[in-house]
Amino acid sequence: MQERTEDEDTASEDTAKTVACSMVQGRLDYCNAVLYATSATNLHKLQRIQNSLARIVSGTYKHEHITPVLAKLPLPVYYRIQFKIAVITFKALTTQQPHYLSELIQIHVPHCHLRSADAERLAVPRTKLKFTNRAFSHAAPTIWKGLAVCRSALSTVTLSQFKRLVKSELYNRAFDNI
Repeated sequence: MQERTEDEDTASEDTAKTVACSMVQGRLDYCNAVLYATSATNLHKLQRIQNSLARIVSGTYKHEHITPVLAKLPLPVYYRIQFKIAVITFKALTTQQPHYLSELIQIHVPHCHLRSADAERLAVPRTKLKFTNRAFSHAAPTIWKGLAVCRSALSTVTLSQFKRLVKSELYNRAFDNI
């Protein structure tokens, strides 16, 4: 019987990560922006799927702590939803595409001159129903307001830089106590 080398173990683990991310993670990401402000129960179910995926890929046992393993993989489900909405909002603001989404986003215009007027702040529409808080016109400004990256001038940032900055900010929020 042949013994496996360390390079073969690394290659098989990389292959397992690739297969898992392409098959399962892709399905978790599909239309996940629609899940904004969904119930905690639904998010918990999706997070359990991602945790199981992480355990299978890393070979971690059920009773071991999963957070260090998740820190090496893509963002948790809740933060992936925020990331996707932030990226769609960035595209809508910078390129005005898709047109139907850029029409839903309104730039906040303050009544008097403020130092923060240079930052592109978005107006959060007032809603009466909890269900309407899930709409893109409400979700995009809410997430945008909560990200420190979005307070800088957008004209100087490319899409890839924006993705990297938002992902690192959300990663720090998700794994702040590791």
